[in-house]
Amino acid sequence: MPPAVLDAPTATPSRSVILDAPAWNHAQMPAWFAEMQQTAWHEFASLPLPSRKDEAWRFADLTKLKFDHFNDAAPAAAAEVARLIGLSQQLKESAGRVIFVNDRLVHLDPQLADCGITVETLVTGFERAKHLLNAISSRLGSGKFVSLHQAHLRNATVITAAKNAQLELPVEIYHWVTGDNGSVFPRTIISAGENSRVSIVEHHQSADEASVSFSCGAAQLVASRGAVIDYVLSQNWNHVSKSIHLSSTHCGQDSKVSHCLVNLGSAWGRTECVSHLEGPGSRSDMLSVSLTDQSQEMDQRTLQLHHAPHSHSDLLYKNVLFGKSRSIFAGLISVDEGAHFTDAYQTCRNLLMTNECEANAMPGLEINADQVKCSHGSTSGAISEEEIFYFESRGIPEQQARALLAQGFLAQTLERLGSASVRDFLVAQVAAKFEQNA
Repeated sequence: MPPAVLDAPTATPSRSVILDAPAWNHAQMPAWFAEMQQTAWHEFASLPLPSRKDEAWRFADLTKLKFDHFNDAAPAAAAEVARLIGLSQQLKESAGRVIFVNDRLVHLDPQLADCGITVETLVTGFERAKHLLNAISSRLGSGKFVSLHQAHLRNATVITAAKNAQLELPVEIYHWVTGDNGSVFPRTIISAGENSRVSIVEHHQSADEASVSFSCGAAQLVASRGAVIDYVLSQNWNHVSKSIHLSSTHCGQDSKVSHCLVNLGSAWGRTECVSHLEGPGSRSDMLSVSLTDQSQEMDQRTLQLHHAPHSHSDLLYKNVLFGKSRSIFAGLISVDEGAHFTDAYQTCRNLLMTNECEANAMPGLEINADQVKCSHGSTSGAISEEEIFYFESRGIPEQQARALLAQGFLAQTLERLGSASVRDFLVAQVAAKFEQNA
């Protein structure tokens, strides 16, 4: 199937994505979408950058919020596109691949309509995605960047699962960025019909280790009654780039959504995840694994919103920190009035591998209903010397022992993923980064 390319906005490398209005080409777009983008740009320009007074940015290094020099990533050369398509085969088995290079679609496997799953881009999916395109949550502090993303949105992956459709193998989505000072705005929209099942693995990767880039992406997962969505984002931008990713999930009655972040790259990264539990019997699993080194900073903000009774959410975030890296976690479980018998958990654990790294955590509860079971907590600490002695007494060197213990610490989160092939892939990615710190 030939790629369906959405030509908007036109690439103009000399234009800053922060200082200059996008050079839109709305020829292939509905009028409502063009209006949405123009409104978003005006909102972005009117909103201030986060400041020290913003609780939603507490502990964050605000000096990292300098994006003036980033521009729209220019189209990549044909040879580079071919090379990156060749590298976009990381899972042993998948149902199909969607590949973007610098926000331009370069490969789309045949659609999966024969099993009730449709994978498309905005060119053909505008109407199916219309009710979600302007619905990214800004409740966790990144309203300015929500508007920036909307204003520069070029394309999106739109996955629709029909009622009772079942897809066991994951759909892979690749977002590559190449060239210096380029910006990309990835977007994934997943809508699962009643009693359907769909799995997605999204990869964010740099084409090389030296080019500086900026990614401002979003994902929206909507599960109807009885539906199951398994979503994994593998963030592996290079160590000189910056990234923001905004996720929202909506869980209908008796549905289940698993949302997993694996953060290995970015000099500075921020993720915001909001989960809405909207029907009785709904379940949201929010998982994250972060491995930081050097001077990386990973900032993670979450919100578990229980709107309906008998709903369940379980958050488990684990961070391993090397060098002078920093992690920030701020999470809130909020239980609405009438959302009785809510069952909600929130856990953040940090493993400190050096004396110079820093972990900050701020879990919280806000309960407005009766007969609920909610708990939250956070721990930070180093590997005990007793554990190291146990390994050394069996002939395993200290450095190797520390790596094995840290990998086991993270693996406890990845083991909760349903797909063995996805688990194996992510465990291998984590192990590869540990080798860099050996």
